[in-house]
Amino acid sequence: MSSKEHGSDIKVPNTLGQQQGLNIAWITDQQFAAYAFGNAKRNSPPTQGDGLSVDINLVGADLIFDDATIRPMITEACRVFYGLQRLRYGLAEGSNKPIDYVKISQKYRSILRKSLEKMNLRVQELPENDPALEAYRNLISLFYSIECTWHLLEFLVIDSNSSGAIVSSLLEWIRFHFPEPERAATEMLQSGRELDKQDSYWPVVKGLVLQGQTTIARALLRVHTSSETHCFQVAEQLLQSIPIYSVYSGLSVHRYKTQWQCWCDNVRTLVAAGSFGAEPKLEELLRLVSGDRKAWMEQLRLSNCWYEYFPGYLLYTDSSCKYYQLGQYANDWIAQYLADWRADGPGGGASSERQFKFLDKLVLSVMENNLVNVLQQIQLFPDNRWFAVHMVDMLYHAGLLEMGAADEPDDSTSPSKLSRTGAGVSDGKLVRESLLFDYGCLLMSHSSFWQIGMDYLEFSSTEGLGARESLLARVPFQTDRQADRIIAVARQNNYPEVASEVCKVMTKRNLAQKNYGSALDWAISSRDSAYVRDVANIFLEHYCNHGVLLCEKQIAHLGSKVFISPRLVFLRTYYDFRKSYREQAYAKAAELLVRLMDSKIVPSYFWPCLMTDAIPLLEFKEPIIPSKETYTILEHLQLDLVPMLRHRQQKKLNGSGGGAGQDSKMDTEQTDGKEGHDQTALIPKFASNLLNNCTEDLIKMLRLACARNLARAIIIENTASG
Repeated sequence: MSSKEHGSDIKVPNTLGQQQGLNIAWITDQQFAAYAFGNAKRNSPPTQGDGLSVDINLVGADLIFDDATIRPMITEACRVFYGLQRLRYGLAEGSNKPIDYVKISQKYRSILRKSLEKMNLRVQELPENDPALEAYRNLISLFYSIECTWHLLEFLVIDSNSSGAIVSSLLEWIRFHFPEPERAATEMLQSGRELDKQDSYWPVVKGLVLQGQTTIARALLRVHTSSETHCFQVAEQLLQSIPIYSVYSGLSVHRYKTQWQCWCDNVRTLVAAGSFGAEPKLEELLRLVSGDRKAWMEQLRLSNCWYEYFPGYLLYTDSSCKYYQLGQYANDWIAQYLADWRADGPGGGASSERQFKFLDKLVLSVMENNLVNVLQQIQLFPDNRWFAVHMVDMLYHAGLLEMGAADEPDDSTSPSKLSRTGAGVSDGKLVRESLLFDYGCLLMSHSSFWQIGMDYLEFSSTEGLGARESLLARVPFQTDRQADRIIAVARQNNYPEVASEVCKVMTKRNLAQKNYGSALDWAISSRDSAYVRDVANIFLEHYCNHGVLLCEKQIAHLGSKVFISPRLVFLRTYYDFRKSYREQAYAKAAELLVRLMDSKIVPSYFWPCLMTDAIPLLEFKEPIIPSKETYTILEHLQLDLVPMLRHRQQKKLNGSGGGAGQDSKMDTEQTDGKEGHDQTALIPKFASNLLNNCTEDLIKMLRLACARNLARAIIIENTASG
């Protein structure tokens, strides 16, 4: 939550809301606002005189990946996810080869392990009084549980070879997640002899035996000071000759069980005969490896969780156990675990549910092959559904979510088939699409992960593809670089409206900051003719009021971009006229000016400027404007400037003085073909009246200048023709 509180209990501080009632409104799919005035008795807000303040509380989901330590998980997991989609849908090289889902699963787990290592290092660096320490510990616990569950699903469900004996894989899983005995044994063996004098010697040896690591346990027993005695020698031989089942040994299950029973009977006979009476610790180890239930139950009481010693127990009782048998074995083991806890646990008979944690239930569901329950539980992890999204996607592509009850083949009752499909998930496709959609929308709501969210929504569903455009338009951005990224993605995915809206937002921001050059660039990038017209109007209005053309260098290098709007063409042509005039190329300037007047793209408010610019060109002693062009100027004077003056005078008589804004609105701009466009949407509206120069004196001066120029031009033209 944005208030860093748990979603199960959110207190919204709002005194006014207690009086008037609370209401909520969704802002995005991941955030809503809580505010007052939800009471039906008083729907209207209080007046300003009531003296009540209105509080709006925003409530939304936390993104745990905001932390820099685990932020790379998002990016790296997305790479693996996207690579799998490309392989699955034939978009990558080598997509015709079978997909190794176990290898892909291991990539995901390696990402998890890296993040766990970084978090552990971070915890070691933080002081004990740092408030972030507890948060990191909670994250470590969370991702440890995810990695533990993922590892179990990997070799029991995802691995296509898991239909055989699975005890060896379970032992590897336990050693990986409970590495303390092996680490302690390594330190002992490196430290030297007389290890049995250490207090931790026998607990370490027993821990190794409980995890099935008899080879390392024998190595520790050989360095015992009494290793040369008869009982140690016999124990060494017994541990060395333990029958271990393997699907690759060529030994049938029946023959293995016969050998195992003979070996156990031999051990029990020796123990009963008192052969190890001198070494009770050694005798306890042999009771464990022979599967003595009483000895195992004593160890069960000391375990941290129910599954810590379960694989070792399977090794010494039935190492040929198959996946479809695992659920029954696990439930029998748990029944004893809970019974012992009720008898000897805290409170002497308190409820066992307090001891049976969420991870314990999840591990049991995996071992029971209850895939439906597993999928429900992994969505409860407070990881923004990172685990559920990637696991369900991988199971779906591996074909493990499509075996509904109605679709199972006739041989589905075979143990091997049951071990792979379990109860089946008939709507696996819908589950996957829903998770991808929710996860993608969550990432799209974050300013740092929206591009990754686009990748997940791309492969979610038809609804997800449609949501990409609307969510992309909501991505927050502050800098030009962020805006450029959004525009690039929008155009890459053919979302022109999103790109245009981003450009318009950046245009308004730059106008507010008076960065007119950048505003013009962003307006042109929007590819909206009407919007470009409005920005060009600002440049022209500024010139009308102040006599200065903004950003001349930028206008000079517009190139073919000017054709996006007729108003921009006019702006560029007028710049060319001013440039020619400054360079004293008066004939060219006069030609450009007359061409502008006759172009039909002159803004109505700009006629006084154009006519004023014509006066010095008309007053040349040697006429540079021919008679025909002079008639053109007179025509526009009478048809465009004079009606403007009359309209202004009529406004004054009516008592409603017209300003720049009103006269700009008069410009309907039919040449752009976008009638009714809101020209007041952009920010700059200059205070000066654009028509201050439109006076009777100006019109008289223009008529006089045209008459003089026309007289000189006619004389010269007729003389030349004569």
